[in-house]
Amino acid sequence: GEADAPSGTFKAVSAGGHESCGLRSDNTITCWGTYHDEETGAPSGAFKAVSAGDGQSCGLRSDNTIACWNYYGQMDAPSGTFKAVSAGGNHSCGLRSDNTVACWGSNYQGEADAPSGTFKTVSAGGRREGYGHSCGLRSDNTVACWGLNLYGQADAPSGTFKAVSAGGSHSCGVRSDDTIACWGILVSDSTTPTSG
Repeated sequence: GEADAPSGTFKAVSAGGHESCGLRSDNTITCWGTYHDEETGAPSGAFKAVSAGDGQSCGLRSDNTIACWNYYGQMDAPSGTFKAVSAGGNHSCGLRSDNTVACWGSNYQGEADAPSGTFKTVSAGGRREGYGHSCGLRSDNTVACWGLNLYGQADAPSGTFKAVSAGGSHSCGVRSDDTIACWGILVSDSTTPTSG
């Protein structure tokens, strides 16, 4: 049912591993799909943003707090106010109001151990080998990644960036010159990591 989008009007949509979620025009969240009933049970109330992950979903409420639903501890979003949220594989991350990053959920490979410092954005990656990684765009426009690094997906290249997105076995970023750099596993050879 992941592709059975509901009727009505929406402001935003996020596709996850087994479900999709949309922010409706009235600021409520609707999710659909998945074989885990809990994943589609978005809480009531008004939201600013939604992020569907691979096993859980999270939303940024209108009061800038975070609500998450499903298992692995991702439902236990930290207290405080946030600017953004990103649901990943078995973990999630949020950009706090003071521009620091907080992550929660599984932490088998350090994917929830966010580094210190201030950030502009954060992206929680999907699962690879059962674990995940995360990346963030720092305030100085460099990229930091942490967590599973089996294929080099957490080895961010040097230089300055405008955006970053963490995947499962790779990550990509838009450089300041508007070119794209990706690092991690090669599509053509699943045994060889690369960066560039």
